[in-house]
Amino acid sequence: MTEIQISTLSAADLAGVDEWLDTVKSSWRQDLPLFPEPSKPNLMIGLMLPTESTRTEHITAIVDGRVVGAAEVSFPLKDNTHLVEFELDVHPDFRRRGVATALLAEIERLGAADNRRTYVVYSPDQMRDDYPVHVAGKALLEKHGYTKGIDEVRRSADLDLVPAAELDSLLAKAWEKADGYELVQWVNHAPEEVVDGIAYLDGRLIQDAPMGELDMEPMKTDAARIREYERRSSARGDLRANTVVRHAESGTVAGWTFAVVSAGVEEHSYQGITIVDPEHRGHRIGTILKVANHRLLRDYRPRVKYVHTWNAEENDFMISINEAVGYRAQERWIAYQKKV
Repeated sequence: MTEIQISTLSAADLAGVDEWLDTVKSSWRQDLPLFPEPSKPNLMIGLMLPTESTRTEHITAIVDGRVVGAAEVSFPLKDNTHLVEFELDVHPDFRRRGVATALLAEIERLGAADNRRTYVVYSPDQMRDDYPVHVAGKALLEKHGYTKGIDEVRRSADLDLVPAAELDSLLAKAWEKADGYELVQWVNHAPEEVVDGIAYLDGRLIQDAPMGELDMEPMKTDAARIREYERRSSARGDLRANTVVRHAESGTVAGWTFAVVSAGVEEHSYQGITIVDPEHRGHRIGTILKVANHRLLRDYRPRVKYVHTWNAEENDFMISINEAVGYRAQERWIAYQKKV
């Protein structure tokens, strides 16, 4: 039987950090071959930099003195204080030896010690014939009492594939439905006149988006929390391209989207929130946000080629917008949940 030691990772443990990074990258290459490798600077800053709204623990599984398993465990502090969200990776060379089971037990021990009642983790699932079939991760979670909360699908847009003229036409038709609205765009730090509006929309996300059976409550977001996001993103070396559609007469923020380019990454960007206030729907604002923000990304990072986004499989409206501007399905991600 494999002897497994569970430990907390320290940024000062340089050898352990290198082994942790190798474990995470090797796990992703095995399970997510079409997904870009994680950014080392991004992972390192995440390890070292605490946040005000979330406490994060990085735990490792060690076999024969080597890190072979890793978990990032997040404890929300300002809302959803019943929740533990985590990611779990095991090096492909050390799977089926009890490493994932040992990490899962430690995650649940930490959650119980903090009086948490709900655990959430995402597991990839095959959608394409050229993708690996994922069995072990789902089987492990189901064996330990986790059930499906919601299915999400990752889609990627190749910004070189959709002709500019086609996007121009799509955008022009959208603006015909959005008379009286205007664009506000920025990188990294939101203008004061929109920060309260985007905080309001950020807090609506869980309320408005399909959440399936997930035990999550709306976030309590204010301007200070938006500024915290921005500070952390800047510390990581990220670029955050933001686009708002604002009602010109009232100044109300009607819709917001942003996408992130991580430090050390050139070709890939990750779509963050895209949300339209229910009071302003029906004006093609979602389409305007997507196309305008893709172009803002390219203005600042011309080498960005792919943008990745996740949507609940049942979110037909947002999926139709995404596919119209070039997003195509890659794999399914199943949100597994355990309530105790």
